[in-house]
This record gives sequence, structure tokens and C-alpha cells, in this order.
Amino acid sequence: MEKQAGTAYQRLFRNRSFMALWIGQTISFIGDYFYFLAIPIMVERLTGSTLMVGLSTISTTLPVLVLGPVAGVFVDRWDRKQTMVVSDVLRGLLVLLCLLVRRPEQVWLYYLVGFSMSCVSRFFFPSQNAALPLIVPERDALLAANGLMQLVQTVGLVVGPALAGFAIALWGERIAFVVDSATFFVSAAAVLTMAVPRTTHGRQAEGGQLAALWQEMREGAVYLFQSRTMVGVLVCLAAVQLGIGSVNVVWVPFMKRAFGLGAEGLGAVDASQGVGMAIGAVGLGFIAAQLKKKDMAGWGIVVIGLMIGLVGLAPPFSLVNLLPQLGPGVATAEMTVWQRLLHIPLLLLVYSLILGSSLVPAQSALVTMMQLAVPDLKRGRVGSVLNALTMAAGLLSMAAAASLGEVVDLRLVYVASGLIVVAAGVLGLLVLQEPDEEPFP
Repeated sequence: MEKQAGTAYQRLFRNRSFMALWIGQTISFIGDYFYFLAIPIMVERLTGSTLMVGLSTISTTLPVLVLGPVAGVFVDRWDRKQTMVVSDVLRGLLVLLCLLVRRPEQVWLYYLVGFSMSCVSRFFFPSQNAALPLIVPERDALLAANGLMQLVQTVGLVVGPALAGFAIALWGERIAFVVDSATFFVSAAAVLTMAVPRTTHGRQAEGGQLAALWQEMREGAVYLFQSRTMVGVLVCLAAVQLGIGSVNVVWVPFMKRAFGLGAEGLGAVDASQGVGMAIGAVGLGFIAAQLKKKDMAGWGIVVIGLMIGLVGLAPPFSLVNLLPQLGPGVATAEMTVWQRLLHIPLLLLVYSLILGSSLVPAQSALVTMMQLAVPDLKRGRVGSVLNALTMAAGLLSMAAAASLGEVVDLRLVYVASGLIVVAAGVLGLLVLQEPDEEPFP
């Protein structure tokens, strides 16, 4: 089994198109985490409001619900490679608009940029998801390929927040937007070198454009609800989003208020999760042949939920408490970046590490189940409808956290979110079903 996993990885590393996508997305995700860290920090600093931080997150989520199903129709019509290139270029230009924000009354521009970038992303990610089985046509290598694509997020999460935290602490938040913009253009250049089969050639609307659009959206939704595998994935992911949505809103305010973490501390916690994801990605190739994908997803989600709940209960015990001689003996405001890192709660790092190690197997299993269960010319539509429905649950959670974040102890939000995610994992074990041999690819 280990030999089979090793052979799959060897084939992938010899696949030029896959490696171009993998390297380009790794660089792009590093830049994304600069952006993801800078926006809530800036909104919190300019407004001091959990609600306003929540709105910045919600603004990037709405397009998944509103535009996603429509975008999926065009992803199944257009050339996937060209769609990814144009999307990267547009996002690289849009993020530079964040450099214009300097005062609290200009924060709305962050929301507009986040909304616009998310709209463009609704075309990029379904195109990438649909293209992956085309550039990795071997069924036995697809799970390994998805694991390596999760490793893209891992590298981004290890390197991005750590670099972003130090860069923001030293040069301010604006550097994050310049870096993110540059990485989008690097990703576009990498995608240009890929050889992606044009399976969508000739798929244009016949008759009225609006009627054809509605018909193709309906086909995606119908296929999703007729597939037992996809219904199980939908139910599981919707429950996960119901729990995780609130955490996405309150993360920065919670870390700052409960533990006094600045940009470098937030980056270190994220980087710890990234290290865990690297461990999970490496281990995925060896456990894939021993566990069913439904078990990998369900138990992975259970562990993720437990870690989220424990983060809410974490004590502020740090290296300085363990080794008092390391304490700088000065006020927090006067500490250096390195001195502030010594005050990061140790259990936050441990819980983030374990969470990350469970995240890659769970996500990879769910994505692979979808790719195996949905035929090529429906992947864009089905995936977009799936994302829209699951994100609707996430939006409910985000809205609740944003509105209650000022009056409810944020630790309770974490604990409640963790319990919901644990329940989602148990639900996944009950409702997820392994896909049939067809219709891949």
C-alpha cells in the first residue's frame, strides 16, 4: 500500500501540468494569507468593532451564495485554463485598491474589494477543481493529487501568516496587499504553461441565453440531489459551515482580546496549523489505502471540532510562564516582535497543530468523493451549487457571530462552534457514501 502511494506521488511529480498548477497555487496561497491576515487587523484597528470585522468576512462570502451557481454554468462552457488566467489577473489588480484605505470611513472599500475578488474567485476555483481530473486522469492518483493541492494551502498557511505577521509588524499592513497582488500574477504565469484538455469546446448556449442559463443551473442542482454521494457531502459540509462560520468572524477579535496577540502572534498560530496540515498531507498517502474516504472525512471533522472547542477553553500559559527567565520584564507595548512571540499560549499552538493535521485528510476525502461522483461537464455547476448551499449555512453562523460578538463571551462562541462541528463529523459518518466507479472522469 505504501508502495502504491509512493508511485502515485512519483507520477504526479513527473506531471508538468500538475506541477505548474501546484507551484503556482502554492505561491498564490502564500500571498492570500498576507491579505487574510491584514484585512481583519486593519478593520479591527480602524473601527474596534467585531461587527465591522464580521462584515468584512461576510462580504467575501456572499458571492459564493449569489454568483456561485451562475458561475458554475460558465465554467462548464468556457476554457478552464483561460478562465483561471483571467481570474488571477483580475484579482491581482483588484487587491491593489486596498492601498487607498487610510481612515475609518473608507473601510467600505475593503468590503467592495473583498466582494469583487470573491466574485472572480467563483470562476477560478470551480475551473481548477474541474481541470484537476483532466490533468491527472489516473483514478488511483486523484486522491494523492487532492492531498498535494491541500498541501498548497498548508505551505501557504505555514509560510504566509509567519511572513505576513513579521512583515506587517515591521512595515505595516499595506505591504500585504502588494505581496498578494504579485502572487496572483505569478499564478497566472504558471497556469499559462499548463496543458489542459478542452472538453468544453463547442458547449455554448442554444436558444435564449437566459433560458439556457437557468436550464444548466437546474441540471447541476438536479444532479446534486439525485446523487446519494453528493447529498451526503452537502449535508456534512453544511453542518460544518454552520459551526466554522462564526469562528471565521471572531478569530482576530478573540485572539487579540483573550490573549493579546498582535500580527506576529496571529501569524504564528496560523503557521502552527499549517505545520499540522503538512503532517496530514504527508500522512494522507499512507492512510488513503487503509481508510474509506467517508471515514477519513467524518473522523477528521470530529477532531477539527474538538480542537476548535478546546481553543475556546485554552489558558494563557506560555513559554514565559514555563521559563520566567525568558520574560523581558517590560510592558507589552515596548516588547520586540520576538519577545511578544514568547507570550503566545502554548496550547493554542498545540490545538492548531492537531486541527491542521486533521484538516487535509478530511478536505481531500470530500473533494475526491465529489470529483469521482460527478462527470466532467457537470463539475462546475454541481460544485458551485454545492458551495452556495453550504455557504448559506456559513452565512447564518457569520451573521450571528457578528451581531452577538460584542455582547457574548467569545470563548463561548468557540466552544459552541466546536460542538457543532463535532456533530457535523458524526453526521458525516452516518450519511456519507462512497462514490460509484462511474462517472469519473
